[in-house]
Amino acid sequence: MAAFALLVLVLWFRRGPAPVSAPAARSAPADPLMQRRAGKLPAQDVAAAPTSEGTDRPFLDPDGRGAVAYGGGDYGAALAQYQAAVERNPRDAESLSNLGQVLVRLNRAEEALAYFQRALEIVPDRWSYQFNLARALGLVNRTAESIAAYRKAQQLFPDDYVTTFNLALTLHKSGDDAGAVEQYRKAIALQPDDASFRLALGNSLVGLDKRSEAAAAYEEYLRLSPSAPDADKVRARIAVLTGAPDVARGTQGSSQP
Repeated sequence: MAAFALLVLVLWFRRGPAPVSAPAARSAPADPLMQRRAGKLPAQDVAAAPTSEGTDRPFLDPDGRGAVAYGGGDYGAALAQYQAAVERNPRDAESLSNLGQVLVRLNRAEEALAYFQRALEIVPDRWSYQFNLARALGLVNRTAESIAAYRKAQQLFPDDYVTTFNLALTLHKSGDDAGAVEQYRKAIALQPDDASFRLALGNSLVGLDKRSEAAAAYEEYLRLSPSAPDADKVRARIAVLTGAPDVARGTQGSSQP
């Protein structure tokens, strides 16, 4: 699933062992799940980007040239083209949103917020604009606002497991592990084969001191991803949670909580 970001902060709790670190991939500006969910996006949110043969294509308008540059990874050129498109038509919601996305990719998420908000003022029921706003708010640590924006995005696209998962991550970051668990379970129901969802669920269950449920979530993670790089650490964590012999102690230098 492509283009987007939320840093998964692992919380340490005084009761019980610390959770295993959830993957940070969904915190990057690119959304790694986009390609996998593209066929399930609302029709209005499926972008048909021009075929890229370079940016020197005079028959394209600024928005089209921006899409070509963005697709080729030339974010500086994409920024200039989308700025030109917005200057030409300040009420072009798609160009406003695209300009915001380029700014996020350039680590300028604070600047991107205004463009996503302007796009939503023009088309308030567009899921992608709401999702992009929520992500950008999370990147600048405006967590409560990010949660609210994700909830609005979820209302617009209830079946999107990425929206639901990102909402859960943000709730976890805010300290609301009960709310996070509810959303993780929804994400799992929508996409049961994603191992990372079980890992994140286990982390929040540890935060709630639900040891047996956390161990079960971690076991599901290992079942779905038995050769994961952190598999030994997760096995060690299960052993601590369940009181079973630490099978990973021989291979892990630090299996203590």
